Amino acid sequence: MATSRRSSRSKSRRPAPRAAPLLQLALVLTAGALLITPPPAAWVERWYAAAFYPALQAALTTLSNLVPIAVFDVVLVLLVAGLLFVWVRAVRAARRDRSAWPVAGALTTTVVLAATVYLWFLLAWGLNYARPPLEVRLDLRDVEVTTEEVRALAMQAVTMANETHQAAHRAGFPGVIDRPASLAEALAAVEQEQGRPRATVPAHPKRTLLGWFFQAAGVDGMLAPFALETLVHTGVTGPERPFLIAHEWAHLSGYADEADANLIAWLVTTRADVASLYSAWLYVAMAAAAQLPAADRAEVLAAVGPGPQADLDAITARLSERIDVVQRASLDVYDQYLRTQGVQDGVRSYSRGISLIVRYGAR
Repeated sequence: MATSRRSSRSKSRRPAPRAAPLLQLALVLTAGALLITPPPAAWVERWYAAAFYPALQAALTTLSNLVPIAVFDVVLVLLVAGLLFVWVRAVRAARRDRSAWPVAGALTTTVVLAATVYLWFLLAWGLNYARPPLEVRLDLRDVEVTTEEVRALAMQAVTMANETHQAAHRAGFPGVIDRPASLAEALAAVEQEQGRPRATVPAHPKRTLLGWFFQAAGVDGMLAPFALETLVHTGVTGPERPFLIAHEWAHLSGYADEADANLIAWLVTTRADVASLYSAWLYVAMAAAAQLPAADRAEVLAAVGPGPQADLDAITARLSERIDVVQRASLDVYDQYLRTQGVQDGVRSYSRGISLIVRYGAR
């Protein structure tokens, strides 16, 4: 009997199965499932983009605006440092014990961490990629834009840039980390027209530890998904900044597709102050001319006045500091990333913004 009672007590003291492995497996399987099969666009638009995301964005960006440095940088440093610690310890233990189990444990930790970060990315912003394209929501005509239409837009942009150059430079452009009030007001007006339930809380543009990479890769800015921040390359020229900020704020508003963000940025900057208006048309002049055949492009660029030409030369000089191998590698990685998120034309979606502007103007 005594033996039986001891056995009974021993069984009652056995620890319950740990939930951590099951939770880790659930995280990895959920992340993999969402990567392979995103939720339906109609569901994302109704429940995420029109309800959950605007409230989350307002809360996260309001909080991150209180921090003068990029929260993204802090999280990135902690993640890299944490993974380095895990792997160094695992390799040392594997050599000491002559066992592969420590490495397997480090690999498991890495996969689970990657799944967790990906799920937070989707929750905080990434599900916006599954929204219906802006051209569908705006019911833009589904036709191929002609070379003549792009050329007409390019000439209009050059004319507007020539006309607004002096006034824009006289008014001045925002500083690197300024949050222009006129852009914020214009963004709210555009969002109201597009039916967003609440205005986006604009993020204070911030410098980042990745500035060296931005310069080498030709990246002007990015939306940082951990705390919904706007990160900018400090080398961007003054005339570029209003359109760049509007583009990143369009992402912040939930327009994940680069073409959609460019159209929203154009709508915003053409309704803001004269410096923003000039920035909009200078961008469109460059982007539209780049899509034209050589003869048409030369004719368009020949019409650029001395003032805007000096700004274009400054932009060209800035971009000449890019490192080709870094830029090509970053474009390839970003292209693959966009395609995994459902953007079928990858980085070519940037140039599709000109098509959207043409089609929007022809409504």
